[in-house]
Amino acid sequence: MEEEEAIKIWKELKIAQVDFNFYCGGDSMGDTDMVFENKDNENCKVAYDKLFTYIEDLIYERVEFYDASDGHYMGEAGHVYVELNHNGDDFECSKTSESEWNETFSSIIGVPITDDEKTFIEKNVRSIVGGFDDSPMINYSRDLIMTDKTEKMIEGLLCKIDSHTEDFVPDFEDEFGNGELQEWYTYDTSDNNDIIINEKGELEIPIDNNICVYKDE
Repeated sequence: MEEEEAIKIWKELKIAQVDFNFYCGGDSMGDTDMVFENKDNENCKVAYDKLFTYIEDLIYERVEFYDASDGHYMGEAGHVYVELNHNGDDFECSKTSESEWNETFSSIIGVPITDDEKTFIEKNVRSIVGGFDDSPMINYSRDLIMTDKTEKMIEGLLCKIDSHTEDFVPDFEDEFGNGELQEWYTYDTSDNNDIIINEKGELEIPIDNNICVYKDE
């Protein structure tokens, strides 16, 4: 279809604007939706049937979408509005969007431990690692013989660490006020360069939580 024909149909159907709703990210265009609104603010399905392909091609030709995700930048969502210019002889496109960013927020969790657990950690543990969908795991600093009592104590210790890290909600509002806490998190006590037991007798776990942040473009 030529532009002149598209403009003629647009005017005959008294179209005010097209609202193209989109999401893109992950190196591809995601879900889209297109609505043709007439001057009575009604959805004109006849215009959709006749002009959809032309207007879609026009949008992709004139508007730049940022769909290349890199783990930090995730994508963008928004609207492209298509209207006739003041002279009525060409289409104009304007985009409003919000970008999505994957941010990391670091915190320290204090996990209460018993005296026996404290002694065991100080003598035998180099680091403790884990995260979302990854059960906590101990990296030992030396070889040791596991007794039933020791295995039971380790099981209880790891269960506490798993529970505290899974339930933890970081206080990220000052840095990422409009962010949304995601499920993903990871922790590694070697980030402290050494196992740290604080004054309260708690095992300190450095944890990184994933925060989704939206920014107006």
